[in-house]
Amino acid sequence: MDKWSGLADLLSSLEYWSEVQTTLANEGHFQGAAPLYGRPYLEDGRLVIPRGPGMAEDSDGYTDYSIVEEPTFFPVRIAGRSRGTLIPESANAWFGTFDDVAKYFIGRRVAAPTRSRVQPDGVESVNTRWLDRGLAPLWDQVIEPDPSGFSPGTRYFRSDQPERFYFTANTDSATSHLLNLSWRELNSTFNEGLSGIDLIPMPRFSDD
Repeated sequence: MDKWSGLADLLSSLEYWSEVQTTLANEGHFQGAAPLYGRPYLEDGRLVIPRGPGMAEDSDGYTDYSIVEEPTFFPVRIAGRSRGTLIPESANAWFGTFDDVAKYFIGRRVAAPTRSRVQPDGVESVNTRWLDRGLAPLWDQVIEPDPSGFSPGTRYFRSDQPERFYFTANTDSATSHLLNLSWRELNSTFNEGLSGIDLIPMPRFSDD
C-alpha cells in the first residue's frame, strides 16, 4: 500500500475549501482574507502546508503545519509564534496512516476553522455532535505513552485494522467518528449550512 495514500484527496479537499473560503469572503461572510492555506508540497518526507492570506503572520501570532513521514506513523508537527514569542516545532497528533492524518487535518484544521470564521457568528460546530457518543463503531482504545513519551496517553485504534491508530494531545474519542467518514462524507458533513455551498462543485475522491 502506498504510504502516501490519501494525498490526492487531501489536495482536492484543500482546493475545495479554498474555493469555499473565497466564495464566503466575496459575499462578506468570512472573517479575514481567504484562503487559510496555500498549496502543500512534499520536501524530504515532509508535507509542508503553507499559510495562505487567511492565516497570515500578524501580531496575534500564527501556527505553521506540516505532516511528516516517520517509520511507524505520521505526526502533525506545528511551529509558530504567540505574543511575539517563537514556538519551537513539536508534534501534537500522531496517526498510523497518511489517509487518516489527512482527514484529521482537513476536518480539524481546515473545515472546522472555516465554519468558525463565518460571519457574523459562525455556524454549528460539527465536533460537538460526537463529543458525548464515545468511540465510533469498530474503534477501541488502550492507555499507553504517546510517541513523544508523554504518559498517560491514549492510543485509539480500529479493531479490524490495527494499522489505523491515532494519539492526540488530549482525550479525543470524537476523532474516531471523523475517521470513519469517507472523503465525500467528511467534506459534506463540514459544509452543511454554509452560504452558497450548492454552487461549488465537490471533486471526485479515491474512495467514491
